[in-house]
Amino acid sequence: MTSTDVHDVRDPELPGRLLVVERDALIPLLRGRSDADFAVPTLACPGWTGRDVPAHCPAALMRVVESRFEEGVFSPESNDRDIAERADWPNAQVVDELERGMTEAGPVIAEAGGVLDGIALGMGVPPRL
Repeated sequence: MTSTDVHDVRDPELPGRLLVVERDALIPLLRGRSDADFAVPTLACPGWTGRDVPAHCPAALMRVVESRFEEGVFSPESNDRDIAERADWPNAQVVDELERGMTEAGPVIAEAGGVLDGIALGMGVPPRL
């Protein structure tokens, strides 16, 4: 087996491991922030706040967990709806949902044969808090 062959082999557990590592680092950081910190604009997602990012990410992850792939899913309009649906939630509830999504999505992504791997990689944009 050549080094190229090794890199061409998909590790189905890798996306889930990435989510767990990120979850374990990010969730305590978010839980330690004030409500004012969640209102800070992000650099990575112009027009979004530090709260909008963790409001969007679990919605995407829970769609994966629940196999809800409606038309237009993951579009900017869908992302905006996800954020709007959580606008009245306390920040702690948003973080709870993010933790749940990051915990439950890994096994589903692993079983999908690679088509959902990008979902785990897309969660790697933390808010600027």
